[in-house]
Amino acid sequence: MKKPFNPFLISGYQGASYFCDRKKETQSIVSAIKNGRNITLVSLRRMGKTGLIKHAFHQAKSKKNNLIYVDLLHTTDLSTMVTEFAKATINQLNLGVLNTSFQKITTLFGSLRPTFTIDPLSGAPSVELDIQKGKQNSKTLEEIFAHLEKQNTHIVVAFDEFQKITTYPEKNIEALLRSYIQHLNNVHFIYSGSQKHILSSMFADARRPFYQSTQFLGLESIPQNEYEIFIMNHFKAAEIPITKNEAEFILDWTYSHTFYVQYFCNRLFEIKMALSNASFHHAIDKIFSENEPVFTNYLSLLTAQQVQLLTAVAKDGWVSKPTSKEFLSKHRLTSSTVQRTLPALMQKEFLTLEKEGYRVYDVFLGRWLAAKY
Repeated sequence: MKKPFNPFLISGYQGASYFCDRKKETQSIVSAIKNGRNITLVSLRRMGKTGLIKHAFHQAKSKKNNLIYVDLLHTTDLSTMVTEFAKATINQLNLGVLNTSFQKITTLFGSLRPTFTIDPLSGAPSVELDIQKGKQNSKTLEEIFAHLEKQNTHIVVAFDEFQKITTYPEKNIEALLRSYIQHLNNVHFIYSGSQKHILSSMFADARRPFYQSTQFLGLESIPQNEYEIFIMNHFKAAEIPITKNEAEFILDWTYSHTFYVQYFCNRLFEIKMALSNASFHHAIDKIFSENEPVFTNYLSLLTAQQVQLLTAVAKDGWVSKPTSKEFLSKHRLTSSTVQRTLPALMQKEFLTLEKEGYRVYDVFLGRWLAAKY
């Protein structure tokens, strides 16, 4: 892997040197992979699930293992899910245009209709897949699973944002998947997602197909002392002076939420000079100005009362008792308003509830609201 220009990665995985801590979680996933257990990984969005999966697989990597990563976040039905699964399988197992012919793809997956395309900007070749609606989707799933089962290597399929399958218009998707998965011996699964209540129900409800079929693993924030060391080491390696207090400020300002820590450090690192109040303000101003159009659009989707409560939580940071007299009086809210708007903000994922209380889910949005209003 090439050394990145900036050690604070905000996407992708480039080796253990740029991955912070998660030793226990990594070991749990590695152990599950090596011992043929399925595992369910749950955390808030942008807490580092994808990076952890790739890091754990990198640690377990051998000629006997092969990881297929499938992102289901933007899938809307069984057809789009199967298409993403097929693409990931073709790419990972070297069945694409540059390696084999279309004939091989159609031979392996008879229900797929590949189309050769050229990216007009990069000139890179790619494959588009056409899957017919209806029964053809389940046939394609069966073909993919059958092909994976026949591989000479142990296959691990990681379905990210797995809870999305519960939103598909087709009925009994869980039962359909389970009917294929339960018969596989050479293929195991990592199911990851950000909606704990849905995933818990999928795997802990005795009435549902995936009941007790996996090991459960929750992903919390990286311990602050570990993250401090990671941050300070990378700044010092680049000969950019940083103090412990400055590292603590970064983690406090981002609530130690992995993506936001990485992004804030990435912006500070690009300045390539000793950290100071001026550099912190510069990075924060950049983040706010670049995201302000998005944040303004977010607020346009909410009612005035929802914006009022969201802003109140943003200003306090953590709110353990949103219906307390102190909180209501401080922000000129009523108990009925909070009781009515809080569930809506939770459902829309503008707020999240953690051990410390409620906070704004998008850390940068929360900090922008606190500074602006």
